[in-house]
Amino acid sequence: MCYRVECKKCGKYSWGGCGKHLTTLYANIEKGKHCICKSWPGVVIPSQNHLSESSSTTQGTCGIDNYKYS
Repeated sequence: MCYRVECKKCGKYSWGGCGKHLTTLYANIEKGKHCICKSWPGVVIPSQNHLSESSSTTQGTCGIDNYKYS
């Protein structure tokens, strides 16, 4: 069974245990409180830089701002 532990290096939450329940454990930890000093095998961790870049580059590119109503 996997369980949450506090990282002694960064103070955020990491994990201990067997490693088979990490997806569930990761999902139950508040966003921004995950330790990344140790890997989370099997968990897809979204990149904060990727999310920021994609949201800033996609805003206003659909052309709706230039739409003229008749």
